[in-house]
Amino acid sequence: MVTLETTIVHEAANFSHEHADRFSLTAAGRRNARWIVLDLAKAECATTSAFARLVLLRRLLLRDGRDLRLINLHSQPAGLYEVNRLDTILPRL
Repeated sequence: MVTLETTIVHEAANFSHEHADRFSLTAAGRRNARWIVLDLAKAECATTSAFARLVLLRRLLLRDGRDLRLINLHSQPAGLYEVNRLDTILPRL
C-alpha cells in the first residue's frame, strides 16, 4: 500500500551529520511513502554537514519518484538554513 506522506520526528536537541545519516537510512526504508517529512521541532542546533546530507538524500528520493520536506525549523537550524539559502534545494512545508 502506498501512502502519501510519512513524518519522522527527530528527537534530539542536536542534528548532526550522524543523525542525518541515520535519518537517511530510515527514510530510504520507507519505500511506500511518496513524501518523507522530517520534523525538526526538537532540534536546537544543527550542522551544515547534516543539511548537506539531507540535500543528497532528497536527490536520491527524487530519482525514485519521492520527495523530502522539512517542518518546524527554528532557532539555530532555521538560521543556518536561511544563511545557506537552502530553500531552493531543500524545501520546507
